[in-house]
Amino acid sequence: MVPPEVFDAHAHIYRKADLNITGDNFWNEGPDRVDIGVWEREMKKIFPDSKLQGGLFLSTPAPDCDIRRMNSFLITELESHRGSRGLLQFSMDSDPGEYAELIKTEGIAGFKPYHFSSKKSPTSDSLISDFMPEWVWAMADNQNLVITLHIVRFKALADPDNQKTILSMCRKYSGAKLILAHAGRGFNAFNTVSGIATLTGLNNIWFDMSGICEAESLLAILHEFGPSRLLWGSDFPISQIRGRAVTLGDGFAWLQSGTIDWNNPDLGGKPQPILLGLESLRAFKTASDEFGLNREDVKDIFCNNALNLLKIGERSGRKTQEAYRDAKMKIPGGTQLLSKRPENMAPEQWPPYFTEASGCMVQDLDGKRYIDMTTNGIGSCLLGFKDPDVNRAVRRRVNLGSQSTLNPYDEVRLAEKLCEIHPWASQVRYSRTGGEATTVAIRIARATTDRSVIAICGYHVWHDWYLAANLGESDRLRGHLLPGLSPLGVPRELRGTTLAFTYNNRKELDVIIAENGDNLAAVIMEPARYHDPEEGFLEYVRDAAHRCGALLVFDEITIGWRLHFGGSHLKFGVNPDIAVFAKALGNGYPIAAVIGTDNAMEGAHTSFISSTNWTEGIGPAAALATLDKMEDIDVPEHVAKIGNQVIFYWKQHAASYNLPLVFDGGYPCLAHFHFNHPKREELRTLYTQLMLERGFLGSGTIYPTLAHSEEIVEQYGEAIALVFRDISEILNQGDIEESLKGPVAHSGFKRLL
Repeated sequence: MVPPEVFDAHAHIYRKADLNITGDNFWNEGPDRVDIGVWEREMKKIFPDSKLQGGLFLSTPAPDCDIRRMNSFLITELESHRGSRGLLQFSMDSDPGEYAELIKTEGIAGFKPYHFSSKKSPTSDSLISDFMPEWVWAMADNQNLVITLHIVRFKALADPDNQKTILSMCRKYSGAKLILAHAGRGFNAFNTVSGIATLTGLNNIWFDMSGICEAESLLAILHEFGPSRLLWGSDFPISQIRGRAVTLGDGFAWLQSGTIDWNNPDLGGKPQPILLGLESLRAFKTASDEFGLNREDVKDIFCNNALNLLKIGERSGRKTQEAYRDAKMKIPGGTQLLSKRPENMAPEQWPPYFTEASGCMVQDLDGKRYIDMTTNGIGSCLLGFKDPDVNRAVRRRVNLGSQSTLNPYDEVRLAEKLCEIHPWASQVRYSRTGGEATTVAIRIARATTDRSVIAICGYHVWHDWYLAANLGESDRLRGHLLPGLSPLGVPRELRGTTLAFTYNNRKELDVIIAENGDNLAAVIMEPARYHDPEEGFLEYVRDAAHRCGALLVFDEITIGWRLHFGGSHLKFGVNPDIAVFAKALGNGYPIAAVIGTDNAMEGAHTSFISSTNWTEGIGPAAALATLDKMEDIDVPEHVAKIGNQVIFYWKQHAASYNLPLVFDGGYPCLAHFHFNHPKREELRTLYTQLMLERGFLGSGTIYPTLAHSEEIVEQYGEAIALVFRDISEILNQGDIEESLKGPVAHSGFKRLL
């Protein structure tokens, strides 16, 4: 895929006279003046059919160069190339005041440090702080400037000192935009591969691929940061060398004239070296094919990412919201899932769409990144988005084929694993969503008992059998999580087939059984949602159901695995006849399971329950990897710890600012609060709005994941303090509505158009 437009994020221009280099040296070859025009001429040879949009130009790494003259040359060149930008060179002895003025020059976008200015010998062993004074970080932070950094030291990005400095400086100076040159100096690809994960979570870091001739370091960046943080760079004029850089043991080598004799007969096939710039493009193509980049990704990497980073051209920053306005005209309701409607959070502000999701980070269509402190895929990604172990299993399955005329054997392995975790169960059926799975469970229960009536105690699905509870009554499901669910479209003939009772209310269940016991097929309920059941309640429901010949079905779709490995019913020691799992079972990949005893599952043998896509292989592969990881790591303990930290910050800062927050002492793995105020929904919307402005998806609910670290929660705690302070001031001033930048969030089910 040849990009239609190209912006070079790493190119050098210079005049030989300013370099002060003597003797035989690459930089002494070629013309005396290598300017932007020379760059354009050479790049058109590599991209003859692409439009060159410009470049990010740097001076040249020379130990004894005249920095002032080089910066002056750069500025002069930029005057006649308005679509390009440049980075200033400096030394450890440079005057910050001088650069505070220089940085105001049109076209200057930031700084380019070189290790040659280090006082350490050899300079190639320098710490970042040895050649990059802190005033550069501070100035870049204050003015949102770019720093292109070529790190050194033997292990490059795998060096602990380099990692520590990058992490601390990027967090301290979050307004600075750091580009790690050469894929984090990934000339030894495995340094980038092994070190890249330490930088996960930094929102102000990018990577250029200049000079990189191996795909591994590029793939590592794509897997960890996605295509939006990768920039094409030529490393001109290094790009004109015939040869390539290769990983060699713990180091790397440059294969070029002077280091290798291309006429050596021992070299296989008499190789004829090509331009390093072409070798770099070949490495990118390999990485692109392996990762599965599409045309839009390639356009972004070769042009748009740099334009966005450097703020070149018109960018509305409203692409995400504009896309949703269009979508609502084509997709009834705007989304496929009620819980993902932006109107439920902060209308016209909440990002409806994501392009990337990793850990607990999500990125919208405008490239804005947020830390998800809400439901993290509506509870489906308990390990975090894009968990590497689960994804590895999925990639293997995709590479081997995910669907065929035959069945995936992983479904047998998964059934064995589920029955091992749940010794009371002996049979398993699969679907791909929680709604499907609960409906399968109800069908099985009805087929096994040859009865029709279902008693419910909570929210389960959108299907007819569930919404039938609202037939003939105003809103019987109001107390079951979602008010306003209309039974429109549900056959009236289903009236009376689904009856609701309240959690912990034995009398209501008794009434249902007294009136319908002979025709009661099953009681379906969550063993717990936010609190433990009253002592003996689950046992009472089980025994009452069994006395009248009904089955007990536990819905573990949301609480299962989160509160207790294997499901909350194992924590309480009450076994059902059937249990249903989905959401976190595949950590975001569609897979759901209905497990049960031999007797309870008898109906699965006699009732027609069948679907083609229930036989694909990705879901079972993801579920097996998810369960393997949850067996090794105490995920419930971790998410409870994270939830308690968040609750602590909510309570602490609410008390500090005298805010009317209400907590009900529920499970920290599903932590939540609400405002006790007449304008409760307005305040909830305002909280979300202010969190978005600080880079968080925030609401009164959080479903913590394994990807949430204590450090992330501390950052959220700092944001909570600032947001609660602002809300307190707004409440005191009495102008809540005036502070909202959009409509008030909806509650419950509402039509959007």
